[in-house]
Amino acid sequence: MRALSRWLLAASVPLLLAVSAAAQTTPVQKPGVKPVRSIPYVSITGEDGKQRHYETNAIPLLFNRACFGWRMYLGGPNRVVSLKEVLTTSQPAEQVIAGPETEVSADKTRATTRMFETVQDGVLQRSWCIIPGDPPGTYTYDITIDGEPRGEFVFCAIEVPDQNPNTDPRELSCPNKFNAVEREQPKTRKAA
Repeated sequence: MRALSRWLLAASVPLLLAVSAAAQTTPVQKPGVKPVRSIPYVSITGEDGKQRHYETNAIPLLFNRACFGWRMYLGGPNRVVSLKEVLTTSQPAEQVIAGPETEVSADKTRATTRMFETVQDGVLQRSWCIIPGDPPGTYTYDITIDGEPRGEFVFCAIEVPDQNPNTDPRELSCPNKFNAVEREQPKTRKAA
């Protein structure tokens, strides 16, 4: 009986270690929860006043109806970070509405915003709405957080001559469709 007990104990230790290791390395996903990703997005307010949201980088130039933005997953605790966001457009804007934290280039093709923003549940996000005079073409946002380049979001703004609020941005022709790029975070070297 003693030999059987020792054999069971000896046989069960590796099994317990394997189960313990698997439990530590296998991520647990909650059912129905989408994984958090960094994305460009567009929202459009319809004639009924309801907003429709799309994961896309194609912005219909629907004045005072379409908004666009980016969402970046940073992880970690809720905190305040230093954000530098540089918007570059392929054509100048007719008008620029910006606060004191934003510097606009003389030719109105670049706006640099420096501010503090809150990371909530590991996510940082910003958005803007289309106003009359916003140009068609490429809009690029370069994002720096706490002094480190962290991402680039490339949008294309597309004219909608009839200003139809039922426009689906996913159906618009965009040369760089959903070209959101996350820059690789710098690797830190471990001390030997």
